[in-house]
Amino acid sequence: MLGELVCGKPQNSCIANSTLDHLKASIDRFSKRSISFLNDAFSEEAQNFGAFCARVVLENSCAALVGRLDPFRLIYLAEFQAQQGFEYGRPSNSGFRWTGDVLPDDKAPQDLWSADHHASKVSRALFSQYSAHVYWKPAVERALDFIASDSSAELSELKNIDPERFLNTTKGRCATLYSTLSKGVHWDFFTSSVIIDEGTIKDSIRESILVLSAISFISHFIPTSYRALDCNSAVVSYKTLRSSFQ
Repeated sequence: MLGELVCGKPQNSCIANSTLDHLKASIDRFSKRSISFLNDAFSEEAQNFGAFCARVVLENSCAALVGRLDPFRLIYLAEFQAQQGFEYGRPSNSGFRWTGDVLPDDKAPQDLWSADHHASKVSRALFSQYSAHVYWKPAVERALDFIASDSSAELSELKNIDPERFLNTTKGRCATLYSTLSKGVHWDFFTSSVIIDEGTIKDSIRESILVLSAISFISHFIPTSYRALDCNSAVVSYKTLRSSFQ
């Protein structure tokens, strides 16, 4: 369910399309498991793997959104990993990075549009201030206008979005989730009194699905986004996902 909302629908058979299909399969697989951990009675499996599943969903969804706004980045990464000399254990300076691709490397300048800025310093990160201005704020305004007359309960959270604060708020939520969920991935607890409990795991899973479904829904109101759903299909996809958990 989440995979289609994040990745959209196929448009052709290019490399970017194949890569997004690959990410969609991963997002669907791990989000389905995450939602079952959220909805079902808490278990040892949920405690051991809930944070891991949610972290995969968070990272893969953000990567897919980066690729839908900047297909070149997605194509480059796919081609790079397809090379015969690609090594799993060797760090890559040009590989996908949370800080750089999702969060901007540097603080945005006060004057975004100064002629003195070098092109290499203009961040194309998912949550950069440039992306906020060019993509997200206009898209939020379009989306809110589109759903204004729909009184469905599933859309209540979306209607509370503030276009001016949307990206900064979303960036903060994702950064906090990334840090919290990492504790369950790396399992860096050194005392039995500190562990990810049921409340933390379920709250983190729910927050992850909420924030990703919101930004993914908004992405379909960006005219240049690759594989965008039509507006009505995006609403249906969002409602279906939102009704799958409380």
